[in-house]
Amino acid sequence: MNRYHSTFSALRTRHEAAFIPFTVAGDPDIAVSESILKTYIDSGADILEIGYPFSDPVADGPVNQRGAQRAIAAGLDPARFFRLMKKIRTYDKSIPIGLLLYANTVHHPGYDAFCSAAADAGVDSLLVADMPPEEYAALGEAMKETGLLRVFIVSELTPPDRMRMICDNVDAFVYVVSRLGITGTGKTLSDGVAPLIERLKTVTSKPLAVGFGISSPDHVREVISAGADGAIVGSALVKLIESGHGDTSALLAKIARQIRSYKKATRWPVKG
Repeated sequence: MNRYHSTFSALRTRHEAAFIPFTVAGDPDIAVSESILKTYIDSGADILEIGYPFSDPVADGPVNQRGAQRAIAAGLDPARFFRLMKKIRTYDKSIPIGLLLYANTVHHPGYDAFCSAAADAGVDSLLVADMPPEEYAALGEAMKETGLLRVFIVSELTPPDRMRMICDNVDAFVYVVSRLGITGTGKTLSDGVAPLIERLKTVTSKPLAVGFGISSPDHVREVISAGADGAIVGSALVKLIESGHGDTSALLAKIARQIRSYKKATRWPVKG
């Protein structure tokens, strides 16, 4: 049983969904980034989603793009990235760690080399935002050899046959986008989230985690009430990091409060 299976199984017994916070590795600098990830864990995160900074993150909105730019400017390179991942894995042996990254990042060093480095650092899964499942053959082989799990994205526009194919090839969880377009914060969620989750549950029993546009505890409650197994919050947290990185102690305290409020919202709704 891998870390994802163990985590989702334990959460189900506690009548909870997973809270999955996102951050860009190395933002605003490597030392503070390490503290942020540890604060995520200590404050109740169930799974970590970590962005590998890239110069042209086409699936990300301006908030996450600026986070990537800060990390790159602060000197995060592949060696420093994997050292950071090893530190987080040493800090917590059981929490699943997933990477959100882009195809050039894994293609440049070679699939075998990248996957070996990721697995050695304690990473559990990869979501390559700009690589569809049909193009995963070579990378998928390298991931299989190193024990890395696959995460793929579905949206309300995904046709039924393709939805089934994607779900069949997921190992960790299905990433359900709550709205079309790029990442970012918003005041309301799409009306299509609940019907999409309902459709997905007819084709798979694998965990469904909803992301894109989730920025408040109410949004988390909404997607959990709709049947999601997890909620992913990214841009709202990266925006908090952006606005408060001048005072590390105050920033970490704010992050801890925010993570606890999100996690509190993952309790399954009482059916009455």
